[in-house]
Amino acid sequence: MINGNTFIKAMRCLARANGDPVAAVEIARRDYDEGPVVGLLQKAIIVDTSDLGGDAAWRASIAEFMAGVGVYDLLPRIGAISPLHTIPLRTRVLIQDEDPVALWTGEAEPVVVSGASFTETKVEPQKVCGLIVVTKEVVALASDAAEASLTRSLQRAIAKLTSAAAFAAAPVAGAPASLLVDAVEVSSTGDVRTDMAALTAAFKGDIERAVLVTSSNTAMSLCLQPSLVGSAAGLGVKGGVFCGLPVVASSALADGLIALVDAGGIAYGDGGVELDVATQADVTIENVTHSLWQENLVGYLARRFVAWQAAPGSIAYVANADWPPASAATTRTKQ
Repeated sequence: MINGNTFIKAMRCLARANGDPVAAVEIARRDYDEGPVVGLLQKAIIVDTSDLGGDAAWRASIAEFMAGVGVYDLLPRIGAISPLHTIPLRTRVLIQDEDPVALWTGEAEPVVVSGASFTETKVEPQKVCGLIVVTKEVVALASDAAEASLTRSLQRAIAKLTSAAAFAAAPVAGAPASLLVDAVEVSSTGDVRTDMAALTAAFKGDIERAVLVTSSNTAMSLCLQPSLVGSAAGLGVKGGVFCGLPVVASSALADGLIALVDAGGIAYGDGGVELDVATQADVTIENVTHSLWQENLVGYLARRFVAWQAAPGSIAYVANADWPPASAATTRTKQ
């Protein structure tokens, strides 16, 4: 089963019924029998889908969809390896930016209070939208393949946008500030060993909970370096392990970026997603406006609310790393 299919099935039935939840219930009964899809649509007869946020079944279907987003999304992938500092959105919280120190205390001696530093913050979410437009013929297909394709397309679209913005070199309009803002930047020398040593030296976070974050191409370049044979034996385009450090790689990131991230220093808030379907709207694709109704198209829209923020010293990174490929190094050796 594809994570998130419950909601996509409900949206598909609504699309086939041109937004009429009563007709959508009958389509769901015919295609899926009685089950969670029918239950969601029955509630939509009484309450509009945008007002179902407090319903347990509705929240479960959204959580199911977001579990699929997390398969592709960079920050949840990091959090699955080394926990992020997950916080509620729009709520004041304390972020610890200095670890407390435990002290040995002799018998009958007073306990000395150790230092710890906290910063109060309130994280406001930003909204990211993903829109997938398909033909009504695709919507009419009640096949696992069609629904899986719709689900994965929406999930990947959302995950790619948030992943890219979280580690963007330049500000992304409408997105939370990049985690690289105020992070320590290390200049690349062109030598992989020198760059990685400098990156580790510049990192001020907790190395025991650190994760290397890079692009898929840079991960491949790193694991093919002849001078690092053995150090990157468990590394590939999807990540892995490098010198004992877990690595998360994503094609959403710029090539040449490799960041050392203290996951516990990243405040992360995820407000979930709102999903909707449109059959009457006009949409612009590559500067061309299309009428969904006139062209027999259906738009699946996902709106996600998310925020992130890095504590001082929790990230160091190398940008524009330019290491010679293994083939070039091998050729020079043979000559």
